[in-house]
Amino acid sequence: MMELLWLSVFLSGQISGIFGVPALSQSPETLLVQTDKQARLICDIKLPSINYGIYWFRLIGSPHSDSLSYEFLLQSEARGSCTYGKGVNSTHVTASRESSKSTLLLQRAKPSDSGIYICTIITSPSLQSGSGTRVKVVDALPTTPTPTKKTTTKRKMCPKKFPGATQQDGPFCSVLLLSLLVGCILILLISLIVILRMNYLWHLARHHFVKQLQR
Repeated sequence: MMELLWLSVFLSGQISGIFGVPALSQSPETLLVQTDKQARLICDIKLPSINYGIYWFRLIGSPHSDSLSYEFLLQSEARGSCTYGKGVNSTHVTASRESSKSTLLLQRAKPSDSGIYICTIITSPSLQSGSGTRVKVVDALPTTPTPTKKTTTKRKMCPKKFPGATQQDGPFCSVLLLSLLVGCILILLISLIVILRMNYLWHLARHHFVKQLQR
């Protein structure tokens, strides 16, 4: 009997996805949960009447494989009560009902809880099923790799008293300082030579001018 019920559930889910708007909406489509954390699945009735009992099943394996099996978990009534399937731990699998919405909770999820969870309602004379939520429970969630930072070699700064100096290596700074120092000395020597030469020419011209006046 339960095999026929499950076959009807599976076929109704396939047919409702092809023809018309589904009577049930499930979210999320996929759920990755860490071990011992809570998994939360939602089933929402899209029909005018919401006073339906919602049945939750777990599909284990692939619909196209020979190892397909299923498990009836519970029935969530509109008034809030639940009827559990055989062997289902009511402290591990719980459900709450709020108007048209049924929420299935897996407390302290284990890897063995992985599978496809499907909610179903009975609408005479047929069954209506959601699209299912694929749940995978893992010991550790995948982490996003941290991008490696490019390390740069810190360069020494030339003294700020030279406005043309830029950030260069130490040996280059020494050569630059020496070049500037030699340049300053040359400028001073040239200036001194020019001053002495101008002073000599001034005295020579003055002496020549005085001799011209004495004639």
